[in-house]
Amino acid sequence: MNKTGIALALALAMSAGSASAAVVNGIAFAGGAYFEVGDVYEGSLASDGKLAIMAPGQILAGVGRIDNFKDSQGNVTWSRGQNGVYLSYWFDGYKAQAINSATPATPPFNVLFSGGSIHFYTSATEFVPTGSFAADKATISAGNLWVDATGATTRLCTAADNCVDGVGTPIALDSFILSGSLGSIGSGAGNGLLNFTGGPAQLYLDTNAFPGGSDAALGSSFNSVSATAGYAASGSIDIRGVALPEPATLSVMGLALLGMAGIRRRKAA
Repeated sequence: MNKTGIALALALAMSAGSASAAVVNGIAFAGGAYFEVGDVYEGSLASDGKLAIMAPGQILAGVGRIDNFKDSQGNVTWSRGQNGVYLSYWFDGYKAQAINSATPATPPFNVLFSGGSIHFYTSATEFVPTGSFAADKATISAGNLWVDATGATTRLCTAADNCVDGVGTPIALDSFILSGSLGSIGSGAGNGLLNFTGGPAQLYLDTNAFPGGSDAALGSSFNSVSATAGYAASGSIDIRGVALPEPATLSVMGLALLGMAGIRRRKAA
């Protein structure tokens, strides 16, 4: 085959990799790198979300909405309400292992969390937080499951961390309260890792492309000043991952690769 044939085969493979990975429950996302952006409302599970995490051993829980999906170039592939679909989530099980600061009772505080799970659902109506985690969880769960995720290990607790479950406990979320206090957060940020474990979108998002074979990186910013609907804190969240192309796209890539293999065989002959 001539150079034109080679260029065509390469173009097919490259266009397949950049095509839409899938549309799952009305939500489109791109093959390759992507990120999703949304809001978050959170607090301690014991207080139904109304009070902040104040001590090791308490469980962080919350809810949120996804605003949009973007591809690696920043192009929006889906936005809230598009195709008549909304994507919301709830999370819990993030156990505070330690709350550390260089000067006691003075920010910045480093709050380490283990465990955790996040559950994403689609719905034909937009979720509006009420300030009750239990009620909001039930509302979100009445939709259609999109994907489940669990917290993945970012690092292990050391002796210096003073984790309640001891040295070697896997940390899934590393959170920092930069200003204010534990009960009234001026500004905060967190980061962690996720593994996608179930739901119809898992097929495309379970790529093991991040540290330790995890599937996505989680980032958040939050404060108590703009807390909404009675939650202890609110802010923004972004999840960055890598999506696999849909099966039809993989077939196109396969054809392109077969074409290139044929080129090599002809040259060898």
